[in-house]
Amino acid sequence: MVKEMRDLSILLELARSGAHMVPCTFTTVALARRLGVSQATVARRLAELQRGGLISRSSGPRGQRIQLTPAGLAALRSLHQELDSILSGKPRVFELTGRVVSGFGEGSYYMSQQGYRQQFRRELGFDPYPGTLDVKLDVRSLELRSLLLELPGKHIEGFKAPERTFGPVKCFPATLQGMKVAVVLPARSHHTDVIEVIAPKNLRKSLKLEDGDVVKIEVSV
Repeated sequence: MVKEMRDLSILLELARSGAHMVPCTFTTVALARRLGVSQATVARRLAELQRGGLISRSSGPRGQRIQLTPAGLAALRSLHQELDSILSGKPRVFELTGRVVSGFGEGSYYMSQQGYRQQFRRELGFDPYPGTLDVKLDVRSLELRSLLLELPGKHIEGFKAPERTFGPVKCFPATLQGMKVAVVLPARSHHTDVIEVIAPKNLRKSLKLEDGDVVKIEVSV
């Protein structure tokens, strides 16, 4: 997770050399010179970025081979989109693309819980249909999903029911083919390429969707 502008500055410097696409070789001396900081500072920041999952690196005979991870690339995309939003005056919208897939029926179970439904009505302004549309994301959209996991979104509190405890989630207002929907993500990061979409209606029936259909979801952040 990027916490400071100095982290973005080193990610940007790595990307300038092509490390957002392929592993590139760097020395801490050269990076320190380019960033205008000490070699010890660069070494510490690289270690922090690696622990945060933003870069991968390995030692080689001529230095360290470093590449930005999907999370690191997502951080730079976030900076780009935020600057574009500020300078253009437009709201930030992420476009997620993927294919409709069948879930395991868990969406209906979770969306039937009043502890969730009451909060969704309050936060999103609609009463969600008791089920979800599962969408398997493409590679580029996986980067954006990683970014969404780092953004606050609308927080839905966890709660206790007689049979079990339900964890917190967060959601983001979105649109799908002009229909008002929301993307629901677990509050704690889960590594999956499938997202769940909720709406006031059964999306499969309303939009005549079948497994394998490509959909584009515009998420407002």
